[in-house]
Amino acid sequence: MSEVLLIVVGGYILLSLILIPFQYRYVEQMAKMRKENEKKGISQGEMMENMKFEEQLLHANVQGSIFFFLANILATIVYKVKNRGKAAS
Repeated sequence: MSEVLLIVVGGYILLSLILIPFQYRYVEQMAKMRKENEKKGISQGEMMENMKFEEQLLHANVQGSIFFFLANILATIVYKVKNRGKAAS
């Protein structure tokens, strides 16, 4: 039983590490969209409402899937560390 658990957890960690670059691009794009919409005076809720149905569906799947949970967290941390100095400018 413990070997199976070790394989499942190891596979999940490996999958998360593989997904980090893809999730990073997603986090980066969402931050860019958020900044552009802040300049226009559009709230995040309005931004989501203005998305096409396909984009909303993709967003919900990326944010809500348990498979992407660890990759989302790690990609967000990497994004914040890489862009720490840019927030002030």
